Amino acid sequence: MQVRYFFYIILLIFALTDKVEAQEYSVEEKEKFISDSLSSSYDDGYNFLRSTSLYDDDRFNFRFYFHPFFKNTEYFGDFVKGYTLIGFHFQPEISYSINSFLKVQLMWNLLKYSGYDKYTENKVYPRIVFAPTESFKIICGYLEGNLKHNLIEPIYNPDRYYTDNVENGLQFLLHKPRYNGDMWLNWEKFILWGDPWQERLTFGHRSELFFVKREQFLASFLGELLIAHRGGQIDNSPGQVQSLENGALGFKIDRLGNSDQKFRQFSFQAMFAQFHCIDQTADIPYIDGFGIYAKALLRIGSVGFSQGYWYGDRFMNFRGDPLFTCQAINWENNVRHRTMIFNELFLTKSYCNGLFVLRTGANSYFDPKAGTLEYSYMLSLILKIVNGF
Repeated sequence: MQVRYFFYIILLIFALTDKVEAQEYSVEEKEKFISDSLSSSYDDGYNFLRSTSLYDDDRFNFRFYFHPFFKNTEYFGDFVKGYTLIGFHFQPEISYSINSFLKVQLMWNLLKYSGYDKYTENKVYPRIVFAPTESFKIICGYLEGNLKHNLIEPIYNPDRYYTDNVENGLQFLLHKPRYNGDMWLNWEKFILWGDPWQERLTFGHRSELFFVKREQFLASFLGELLIAHRGGQIDNSPGQVQSLENGALGFKIDRLGNSDQKFRQFSFQAMFAQFHCIDQTADIPYIDGFGIYAKALLRIGSVGFSQGYWYGDRFMNFRGDPLFTCQAINWENNVRHRTMIFNELFLTKSYCNGLFVLRTGANSYFDPKAGTLEYSYMLSLILKIVNGF
């Protein structure tokens, strides 16, 4: 663990003292670089939902997001049962830029599952965004979170986009020519004195340090950390205090195509993942574990394909995809080693200059040791309207 924390300190020092790039970058160039450097296959369909820019041309902005979705999973193994998610997210947002470095925003998040009479979420979230420089931003309120953290699947489950779309708390974002940093605190459950439940929160950090950055080729070191805590001292809950940690270190290479080419991207990412139970009294089957994650992605035109390999040794996750864990639903079926080959085929099509996005895809997960094949498929539509005044 000491090696990992040392790595994060080195990344932070580099980010704060980086003087490598002598030329100046505009806000648009920086944001394009950040967007192009994403290797996740979700960036076209989902990561565009909320802009990371504070420097809008208009003082007032109204943004309207409507996202119907359908996903069906056919899981038959010991680690997670199949489920279906069908419904929509509705997220209108209004923002007011007080000046070039301070913005206040208000978003209404409405989540409704088809066939379920009640709204799963119907809340209004405020936030303040403070950007003392073009490369550093502080957010208090609802976060630039979820898939925008760009964590690997064993640490963060992409399906949380459908079930837990909004994160709320505190976030620090740092984007420099050779470094992207994201550190956040997602406060999930607040307690007052005598409440019968425990407080729940998640702390996360992701660093990406580019050691090669050319026009169409990027290479970077990656570091990811996610800690989930459940406890508190003023509640009356009988539950145990629990703090669990997932981390990952590795590298990524990206070969990008020109805008006029059908070839868009080839990327390869390799990570060494780790699990650790900080509270030794927690009632869980394993205290420590690790995993090896590798994934290649190819995108040509609107079509993308990825293939990955996973090996886990007593690896557990608390916010990640349960297919990557060694903990079964029934603890009698827990495994020490888990190997999996996973694939994704997807189509992402944008219409009307990004006003409307169609995305469909299928995933497969093959366990060669157990001889099981599990799969899922999905379809989503995203409507985004931005109006400044």
